Amino acid sequence: MNGPAPLFGSAMRERPTNVPAEQALLGAILTNNKAFGRVEEILQPEHFYVPLHGAIFAAMRTLIWAGNVADPVTLRPRFENDPLLPIDMTAAKVFATLLGCMVGITNAADYAHAIRSAWFRRNLFDVCAETADLCCMPGDRPDSALMEMLESRITRIASGSVEIQPTVQIGDAIGQAIANARAAAERGDGLAGITWGYAALDRMTGGLHAGDLTLLGARPAMGKTALGLGIAVRSAAAGNSVLFWSGEMRAAQLGARAGAAWAGLSTLSVFTGRRYDIPPHADTSQREPLAEYQWRELEEGEHAAASLPLRIDHRSGITVAELRTQARAMKRSKQGLNLIVVDYVGLLSASTDSRSFNLTHKMTEISKDLKNLAGELEIPVLALAQLSRESAKREDKRPELTDLRDSGSLEQDAATVLFLHRDHYYLNKQLGDGNIPRNDRETDEAYSARCASLIQRTRDSKGKASVFIAKNRHGATGGCALQFQDMTTWFRDVDESENGPAWTITAPEF
Repeated sequence: MNGPAPLFGSAMRERPTNVPAEQALLGAILTNNKAFGRVEEILQPEHFYVPLHGAIFAAMRTLIWAGNVADPVTLRPRFENDPLLPIDMTAAKVFATLLGCMVGITNAADYAHAIRSAWFRRNLFDVCAETADLCCMPGDRPDSALMEMLESRITRIASGSVEIQPTVQIGDAIGQAIANARAAAERGDGLAGITWGYAALDRMTGGLHAGDLTLLGARPAMGKTALGLGIAVRSAAAGNSVLFWSGEMRAAQLGARAGAAWAGLSTLSVFTGRRYDIPPHADTSQREPLAEYQWRELEEGEHAAASLPLRIDHRSGITVAELRTQARAMKRSKQGLNLIVVDYVGLLSASTDSRSFNLTHKMTEISKDLKNLAGELEIPVLALAQLSRESAKREDKRPELTDLRDSGSLEQDAATVLFLHRDHYYLNKQLGDGNIPRNDRETDEAYSARCASLIQRTRDSKGKASVFIAKNRHGATGGCALQFQDMTTWFRDVDESENGPAWTITAPEF
């Protein structure tokens, strides 16, 4: 039940300020420049409410950083005719007033915190006031746009309110690394992060690292959604709480893929309830309904998945701010949050403020926001990405880092960049219906040899996939092999049985 509205609304409220703290701090620095060392990691010029105070702080900082003295004598000439000066004040009077407000340098840090707190509350006040105005005004802005604007601006304020973290001495940093290594060794899995769910990827990377943005790129039809879902499901089966965002598939479609993998069925069988493991009826061309044992296996998959700490968000076209809201709610819950999988980054929307910019600018913003989200929640974020057509034009179709062009700063922001590739897809297209085109001036012998080689390579590549690690801040680059089951669209490690379980639960139910 809503309570009564405030009697005067926000009409009697003033924007938060702390001008006395600004004056006392500036007076302390003018008197003794050592006071600046106590506040330089806390304050920026824009944190001051009075613009002139911010300009004086910036000028003092410039002088002190250059090794010079910042006092009324050195500063006054810079502000003699400054347009920020009040009409009835001279620079000499301003500095005299500030010196008169000086209390001492001991409390400089306390004044700085008070100034920064007022700045934070002032910005929050302005955003909330603007949002309140928009809520009360008729217009064509949908509710989602108002929510996005509020979330985006509050997030930016919050990121600016976090003070610079203290520096760490190199010996302490090595000590922390050793402690992390001992903890990883004691876990027995040899991982520095959380499992991918695939032993080959774990061996290559040491797991998905907390605070990192990891990028998995592929061309269409390579199976990036299938691998992303496999990673989410298998990592959840190992006891990690996972949020899977899908921008192009509904939750039921993803469930169909996971169910098909568990039951060993074609995904079409799960969508239609019909058998694709046997030919259709000769007379009617109709396919038989699934057998009872197949329905039971699907239901077993449902029960096996019911114990997984994996949540699917299938809202289309959301922003990173909206994804952050969902992720932070999970992080705060009893279940927690250990991994976010984004499928795929090109389907996320930029903030309202950036929608008028070009694609590269939008992708840079999204990339930065995903990287910040990983750091803020201290969990890995795995973002799937669709590569440009350049790799498909090359004779060797294997993706390269240059195929990430037009993707903003994804390559720079990601700690690890991996590419998924399946030769069979391209070889099978080349083979077509078996009528392989003949090259000009190609002899019968050369043509037959080329056809035989193509047919053999297509057969040999069936069911095989490669993941190439093109960038890895934590270790080596290189490739690893996976097997791909075309019927179930599911990836497995190469030493796994095709008939084995699609995932194995190794952690207690959440």
